[in-house]
Amino acid sequence: MALRFLDQQPAVVIESSGRRYLLVTDVHLGYELELASKGIRVPPQAPKVTGYLLGLGERSGAEVLVLMGDVKHRVTGVSWREEVGVRAMLEGLSKAFEEIVVLPGNHDAGISELIGGLGRVAGSRGIRIGEYWVMHGHTWPLPESLNAKTYVIGHTHPTAVIRTPEGNVRMKVHLLIEGSRSRLARAVASRPGYSEAFAVSRVRGRVRLLILAHFSPMAPGVDVSALPSSGRTSPLLRSGAFNVLDADVLSTSGELLGRLGELEFEEEA
Repeated sequence: MALRFLDQQPAVVIESSGRRYLLVTDVHLGYELELASKGIRVPPQAPKVTGYLLGLGERSGAEVLVLMGDVKHRVTGVSWREEVGVRAMLEGLSKAFEEIVVLPGNHDAGISELIGGLGRVAGSRGIRIGEYWVMHGHTWPLPESLNAKTYVIGHTHPTAVIRTPEGNVRMKVHLLIEGSRSRLARAVASRPGYSEAFAVSRVRGRVRLLILAHFSPMAPGVDVSALPSSGRTSPLLRSGAFNVLDADVLSTSGELLGRLGELEFEEEA
C-alpha cells in the first residue's frame, strides 16, 4: 500500500487492494460567481478543471476519483453555474474513471441531488481506503477511523509565500503532521453519541495527518504561517492531538520545504 504525490499537482494517489485512487480536494466550482459580484469577470472553470483531472487520471492510472469535498463553492443552495458546471464535469470524468466518490464538504449543500447518478456520495465523516482515513476535514471523523495510520483531509487551503531568486512566489503546499492517537481518541470520544463507541484507554501510539492543497485554480489559499493562531481550521487540528508548528511543509510534488515552526515566510506585499 502506498501514497504517492503527483509532480507539481495538488493531488495524491493511494494504491490499495489492487486499485488506484486519485484524491483531490476543494475544487470550488462556481467561485467565478463570487468574483463576478466583485466586478472580476473570469470564464467558467469547469472545462479547465475537467481537463486537469482527465490528465491526472491518465498519468496516474487511477480507476477511482475521490473528490474530497467542496466540489461546489456556494455554501447554501446551488447556483445555476454550479448546477451546469458540476454535472458537465462529472459527465466528462465518468468516461475516464470506473467510479467517482464524493465526500461532502461544508460548501456542498445539495450535492447529492446535483450529482444524481454520476457519482457516489459517501458520508462527510469519511471513508477508509486501506490504512488511510479520507474526508473533507470540516467535521469530526467516525470512531472507526482511530486505527487508521494516516488521516487525509482538505478544507484548509494551505499556501506559503516562498522567497526565490526571481522574487517571492505564493505556492500551494501540503502539510504533514504526526500526532497523538490517544489525544485524538479523547477528543473524538467527547463528541455526542461517541463516548460509548470505543474504549479510549486502549487507543495508543502515533497517527499522521496529511492536509492536501486545494485543487481550485481560482479559490484563495490560507497562509500557513497564520494557521497556529487561526480558529478556522479542521476539528482535527483543534483536537489537541496535532501541533501545527510541528507540521512538515511539502511542495505539491511532496518535497520537504521545512518544518512550519522553523520556516521564515515572506509577507505578501
